Amino acid sequence: MITLALAFASSLLVLADHASFAAAFAATPSHASPPPSLLPSSSAAAVATAAPGRRTCSTSLSAVREATFGMGCFWEPAESLLKEKGVLATTVGYTGAPPNKPAPTYDSVCFGRDWVEAVRVAYDDDQVSYDQLLDHFFRLQKPAYSRQYASIIFVDDAAEEKEAKKWLRESASSGKKERDDNITYDIVEIESSSPFFKAEEYHQRYWEKQRLKFLIGFALIAGESGAYNNFFEGALGSLDIFGFSFESACGAVFLAGAAWTILERLIARDVRELKQGDLIAVVNK
Repeated sequence: MITLALAFASSLLVLADHASFAAAFAATPSHASPPPSLLPSSSAAAVATAAPGRRTCSTSLSAVREATFGMGCFWEPAESLLKEKGVLATTVGYTGAPPNKPAPTYDSVCFGRDWVEAVRVAYDDDQVSYDQLLDHFFRLQKPAYSRQYASIIFVDDAAEEKEAKKWLRESASSGKKERDDNITYDIVEIESSSPFFKAEEYHQRYWEKQRLKFLIGFALIAGESGAYNNFFEGALGSLDIFGFSFESACGAVFLAGAAWTILERLIARDVRELKQGDLIAVVNK
C-alpha cells in the first residue's frame, strides 16, 4: 500500500493546486490577474494592450520587454529566473520548430526532434539590461545535448540579434567563469524567434507545485502508517469515516491524488500559442 502511496505522493499535489489550475484554464481576461508565472490563455484584450514590434510596452517609469530562451529542462530555470531583479514574469513552453508544424504536446516534444523547451521572460529593462538577462540565462540554464534541451537565445529582430551576438562574442573571449560545471559559451546558439506555445498547465510553476504535493503526500503516508493515531488523545486512531479507519482514508486519498496526477498528464492538451506581447499584457494589468 505504501508503494502505491509513494506513486500517489506526486499526484496528490496536483489536487492541491488543481483549483487554481481550473480557474486559470476557464477564466477570461476580465477576471483577476493570476500570478505572473501562471499565464492564462491569449485573448483579444491582452493582444490589444500589447505593444507591436519588439514586444516593448513603455510605462511612465520604464519599459517592459520580452525575451525567450532555450535553457534545457524548463522547470527549474523558469523559477530561478523569476527570482532575479527586474524579471517580472516567466512562462514555459515550446518553440523553435520549422514553419507550419502543428501545435506541440509534451509527448511530441519529448519524442520529436523539432521543438525546444523554452522559457519566455517579461522583464523591466530599467532594472535589468538585456546583457544582464543573458548573463542570468547562461548561469541558470540546464542544457543537454539534444534539440529539446538546447541552449538557445531566440532573437526577435536584427537589433536584438546584434546585441546577442555581441554578448556571446565578448563573453566567450573574456574568459570569465559563470558556472562551476564544464558548460562553456560554445554551447549557446542564436536563432530567430518562431511561434511560442505555452506548455500544459501542469508544467507551469512546476517545482512550486511539487514541493506542496510532496509535503501533502508524505503527510498522508504518515497518516496511513498510523503516525497520527495518538493525536487528540487517540481520537484519530479510533476515527471511523464512512466505514474506513483514519489510516485507510489517508491511503485512499493518496491513491486518488496519484491517479489524478497520472490522468492529468495523459489527457492534458491545454497548449496554446502566445503572441508577441501577451506576457507583457498580463504583467501590465
